[in-house]
Amino acid sequence: MNRKVVDSNAMQTDLLRSYLSASRSNFAVLNDYASMEAYKGNTLTSIYRSMEIASEFPRQMIVLKPTGRICALLGRSQGLRRRMIDERQTREFPTFCKRLQAARDGDTYFQAQLLESGRVANDQMDRILASAPILPGAIKELRKTFSPEELKAIRLDEPFPQTLIEKSMKFIIDLTFYTIPNHPSPPARIRSVDELQNTFLFRHSVVTFVWSLDWIARGGANGARPDRMRNDVVDVIFATYATFFDGLISNDEKAQRIYRAAQFILSMLTGAKAARLVR
Repeated sequence: MNRKVVDSNAMQTDLLRSYLSASRSNFAVLNDYASMEAYKGNTLTSIYRSMEIASEFPRQMIVLKPTGRICALLGRSQGLRRRMIDERQTREFPTFCKRLQAARDGDTYFQAQLLESGRVANDQMDRILASAPILPGAIKELRKTFSPEELKAIRLDEPFPQTLIEKSMKFIIDLTFYTIPNHPSPPARIRSVDELQNTFLFRHSVVTFVWSLDWIARGGANGARPDRMRNDVVDVIFATYATFFDGLISNDEKAQRIYRAAQFILSMLTGAKAARLVR
C-alpha cells in the first residue's frame, strides 16, 4: 500500500489521477486543510471541482482526523498512522461523493450542509490570514541569529557547519516546547525522545524551521503579502503530514522542497538514534 498526502493544489490535476489510476494500492491521504481549501470561497462551485477526481476513486481516499485531534495524539511508533486516520469518514467517503453529486444536481439539503462547511472553512482561513503579517518579522529575527558563514551555507545550500546544526536543533526543540504547553490540544504525555519526534507538533516545528530557512535563502520575506504567508502556513501543514506517510503530491515545487528537506532532517535524527544503539 502506498499512501501519499495530497496538497490542495493537486486535487484537480493529472498528477492525482495518474497516481490513483496506476494501482488500486495507491491511496490519497486527505487532511482537514485539504477539505477547507476545497470548501473556501464560492463553496458550491469550488467543492465540486476540488473533489471531482477524488470522486472517481472514492475507495482510494484516506480521510484523516482533524489536525487539532492529531496534535493531541501520543507519539508511540506502533499504530502511528492508524491513529491519525478517521476510519468512519474514510469508510463513508463513497457516500459523501454520492451526496456531493446530489447537491450538484440541486438537492438543497445537501447544499446547505456544504455551505455550512464552507462557512467554517472561510472562518479558519481568515484566522490564519489575520496572523500572517507577523511571519516576515519572525523570519527576519531568526536570520539575525546566524553568522555570515552560516548564512552562506543556507543561501548556497551547502553542508551546514556544526554551529548551524546546533542552532537548528535548538530552534526546533525550543519551538516545540513553546508550542506544546500553548497549544489547545497538546499530547497528553511524552515519555521518550522517540515519542516526541513522532508527535505532530515536533514535526511541524521541523517543517516550520525548514520553511524559514527557505525564505532566508532567498533574501527573506519582507514585503510578502499576507495571503502568500497564509498559503505558506497551509503548505507547512501539508508537508508535516507528508512526513508521516509516503510522500506529498503537490504542484508546488516549494512545498515539495520543504517536505524533502524536513524528511531528510527527520531521517538524520533516526539515523543518529540507530548509531547510538549500535555503540
